[in-house]
Amino acid sequence: MKRRDFIASASAAAGTLLPGARAMAASPCPPPGLSVDGGTSATSEPCVAPSGATSGLDFRGSASTSGTLRFRFLNPLAIYPATYIWKLLPRRQAGYYTTFFWGNDDCRGDLSTFTWDGGGADSYYGAHPYPIGSPSGTSHNWEISVEQMDFQNGAVEYDRWHTQALRVWRASDGTKHHEFYWDWPSTDPSRMVTRVSPSTWGNKMPPVPALTFGDAPWSPSNEILNGVLRGIQVYSNVLTPQDIAGELANPLSTSAGAASIWYLNINPTPSDISDKSGRGHNPAWVGSGRPGLWNA
Repeated sequence: MKRRDFIASASAAAGTLLPGARAMAASPCPPPGLSVDGGTSATSEPCVAPSGATSGLDFRGSASTSGTLRFRFLNPLAIYPATYIWKLLPRRQAGYYTTFFWGNDDCRGDLSTFTWDGGGADSYYGAHPYPIGSPSGTSHNWEISVEQMDFQNGAVEYDRWHTQALRVWRASDGTKHHEFYWDWPSTDPSRMVTRVSPSTWGNKMPPVPALTFGDAPWSPSNEILNGVLRGIQVYSNVLTPQDIAGELANPLSTSAGAASIWYLNINPTPSDISDKSGRGHNPAWVGSGRPGLWNA
C-alpha cells in the first residue's frame, strides 16, 4: 500500500491541515535552538527520574493529544549509512505508530511535508508497527516504511519489550539497503524486515532534513507512538550484527561503535533527551507536549 492512506485524501490534496497540524499552526514549531529541557508533560507523572534509574519515554498514542508528541534532530546524520538501536515496549492502538523517521520535518504538518519532491516523497525511511487493514486496524505487523510503501514481515506482540535495530547503507551500485531486526538478538529472516531500494532512491536532500522520534511530521497527532521508548543508540555507519551485539552489551565497547557513535541516551526522560555520547548531538522537543516518564 502507498505510504500513507492520507495521500489519497481529497482534503489533504487540497492543502487542508490535518487535525494535529491545526494545533501546530496555532503554535508553530520552535526554533532549532530550543532547549531539550523543560516543557509541559502530557501526563501528571513527574518528569525527573532518580539518578541511576532505568527510565524511558512513555508515549500514550494518537488518542492522547490533539497536538504532536515528538522530538527531532535538525542537521541529522547522513541518511546512508547508519545504524539505529533502541528498545520498545509497544501497546495496542488503532492505526499508525511512529517510532522514528529520517525524513523531511518542515513543521507544515500536512501532505506537502511528505510529498516535497514534485508531488512525491523521496529520501526518508522509518521502522515501526503498521496496521493490518490500515488505516484503523488494531493489529499490526512490523514494517520498513520507504519509497512510499510499507514493507512488512512479522506480527507485533504487544506489552513486551523488544530490542530492535535498523541498518541502512548505500551499495556500490547505488542501491539502498535496509535491514530491520525487530526482535534482537534473533537474526532469523522470519523476525526481520528487509528492503533493497533502487539506486534512484534517497539521493535528494529534503527541504528540512531531520531525524524525528515519536510522531510523523506529515501527520502530527495521528501517528503517535503508543508504548515506551528507551535505549536509543545512533551510529553514523553501518555496524555488523556482531558490533550491534557488542554495543548493546556495552555502548562504545567496539571499535566500529566508538568511531561512529552519533547519539546515545540509554535512559531518556521527558526532561533529559540530551546526547550522552560526547558528540553533542542534542535533539529538541517540537511544541510543548511531552510523553510520560517510565521507570522500571
